[in-house]
Amino acid sequence: MKIKFEDSLFYQIKISEKFFRTLFEQFFKELNLGISAIEHLALDIISQTPNCCQRDLARIILKDRAGTGKLACSLENKGLIKIELKTKHNRPVRILSITDKGREILKKTNDITKTISQKIQKRISHNVIEETRKTLKEFREIVKDAIINKI
Repeated sequence: MKIKFEDSLFYQIKISEKFFRTLFEQFFKELNLGISAIEHLALDIISQTPNCCQRDLARIILKDRAGTGKLACSLENKGLIKIELKTKHNRPVRILSITDKGREILKKTNDITKTISQKIQKRISHNVIEETRKTLKEFREIVKDAIINKI
């Protein structure tokens, strides 16, 4: 029996990604703190990644370098990060560091998202979330292997 595409795992993954992106963008708009969900994510990554360069950020958030450049400029224009030109691995890079204003906004948004996360964990355990994460990672590896090695 053929499964409809809407019932496939690939579709469920894609629709979940779109759902979460849209939901979080709306949520951050309603917070009215002056940052979007992707800007919050970028601030969080920059705050946790020593010597974070634009290329590191792009790799982690799965955006192209041009899109990440616009994101970094937006955060800098809002005074949330500082961009310094430096050398990393013998290449000129833009090092991103969070400012005090950025830390303040990040703390506010993290406090709010922590409350939501706690509500979610009351309904679905951390173990289930962790197992889902591991399963999705394993699924990606199996699909990659199947396509590359044609198994």
